[in-house]
Amino acid sequence: MTDNTADQAKHGLGATLAGKAKEVAGAVLGNESLTAEGQLQQAEAAASKDASVKDAVAQAEAKEAAAALTREHQRAEQQREAAETVAEARTESVLDEADRRALAAEMSAEQQRAVEQAQVDAETRLEVQATQQEARRELSEADRLEQEARDRAEQERARAGAAEQAAARAREDAERLAAQTR
Repeated sequence: MTDNTADQAKHGLGATLAGKAKEVAGAVLGNESLTAEGQLQQAEAAASKDASVKDAVAQAEAKEAAAALTREHQRAEQQREAAETVAEARTESVLDEADRRALAAEMSAEQQRAVEQAQVDAETRLEVQATQQEARRELSEADRLEQEARDRAEQERARAGAAEQAAARAREDAERLAAQTR
C-alpha cells in the first residue's frame, strides 16, 4: 500500500467518523443542518473510497492485460519456431530419401536410371511442395493466434481504460461532494 493510499484510507476513515459524529450530534441536538452535513460528509468519504477501489482495480487490470499480451506473444513465437523446425526437418527427410533413390537409380542400366531419376525428381518436388504448403499453413496458424492475442490484449486495454475512466468519474463525484460540504 503506498503512502498516498494509506493517507487516503486514514482521511476516509476520519471523514466517515467525523460525519457520523456530526450526524449523531445533529440528531441529539435537533439540528437538521448538522445532521445533513454529517450525512453528506459520510457520503463523500464513501465516494472517495469507491473511487480509490476502482482506480486500484483499473491499475491491476492494466497490468494483467500487459502480462497476458506478453504471454500470448511468447506462445505465438514458440509456435512459429516449432512450425519452422518441423518444416525444416521434413524438407531434410525428403531430400535424404531423394538422395537414396538417386543412388539406386545410378546402379541400374542407363535407361532405367533415367526413368527412376525422373520419378525421384517428381516425387521430391511433390513432397517439397507438400512440406512447404504445410509449413505455410502452420505459419498462418501461428499468425492467426498472434492476432487473436493482440485482439484480446486490446480488449483488456479497453476494459482497463473504461475502469480508469469510471474511477476518474468517481473521484470527480467525490471531489464535487467534498466541494458541496465546504
